[in-house]
Amino acid sequence: MRRPLRTRSLLLGSLLLLLSLVLATATVWGYVGGVDPLALATGRRPATPVADVATPTPTPVLPTPTPTPTPPVAAIPPDLPLSARAAILVQAEPELVLFERNADEPLPPASTAKIVTALTVLRHAGLEEVLTVQEEDLVDPVAESHMGLQAGDTVTVHDLLVGLLLPSGNDAAKTLSRVIGERLPGDQPPVERFVAAMNAVAADLGMTGSHFIEPSGDDAEGQVVTARDMVIAARALLREPVLVSIVAMPRAQVRVGGPKARVIRLENTNQLLAQDGVFGIKTGTTEQAGQCLVVAYRAPSGVQIAVILGSQDRYADARALLGLPEPPPPTPTPEPTA
Repeated sequence: MRRPLRTRSLLLGSLLLLLSLVLATATVWGYVGGVDPLALATGRRPATPVADVATPTPTPVLPTPTPTPTPPVAAIPPDLPLSARAAILVQAEPELVLFERNADEPLPPASTAKIVTALTVLRHAGLEEVLTVQEEDLVDPVAESHMGLQAGDTVTVHDLLVGLLLPSGNDAAKTLSRVIGERLPGDQPPVERFVAAMNAVAADLGMTGSHFIEPSGDDAEGQVVTARDMVIAARALLREPVLVSIVAMPRAQVRVGGPKARVIRLENTNQLLAQDGVFGIKTGTTEQAGQCLVVAYRAPSGVQIAVILGSQDRYADARALLGLPEPPPPTPTPEPTA
């Protein structure tokens, strides 16, 4: 009975030895081939060798730059002496009212209305369009500001805008409003259609306290603006690069075609352009409106917009608001020697 048991034991031992050799061979083969033996044994998909996995390069953390501090805005006393009936000073970006006095009082705009005239022109005409001046567009050169147009002149819209905004030409305002008004819908005369478009532009901008009747800004019953609204108009102008470049010009030359082709030299009525940092925008003066001024200024803290309405000395008021120095006295002309 013992011999069969020994035989079975020897057979079992031989089988175990053979299995060990097979496993050992598989382990060596798996190592050499870069394959996980456990994966072979279990039938799972071999894992990707660790050496083949790209180690991600960590993104360097850069130090947060320290922002350059914005110079503080100088405080303006609320009782600042001004001759203007209404005034406001606003920092453009971010918008911040720095000073205001009667900023919502409706007052005549004089030629500061031409800011809205120019914005309306840009919505309805191309800068390179050539317009022909007619007799009805001319003005009295003694009684009204003008750019010097004559009947039959041909001028581009761009150059008419220069004549509108630099010397405050009422003849430019009349030409632009007539021609553009003719292409606008409605049964009213062309200039009235243009004025309706001006009021639509003002409403679209949010100028809720303003109403326009004359594209030139001449005194007219019911034509009013507020200082706060004129800040809105000035901000809209500053978003139009062509208008920004025009209002910053101290002087310009425009070419006029037609029977009397010539070059017209124009001077900007804004005397504050001589001050460092001032780059526009528009003056205005009439009997009812008094002296008016909308000015843009690059202060150390950012762009500022000042509006002055109904002033007796708009430039003194503007300098007081903006903290600008008084201009030096003119140099006396030496007496000629005999």
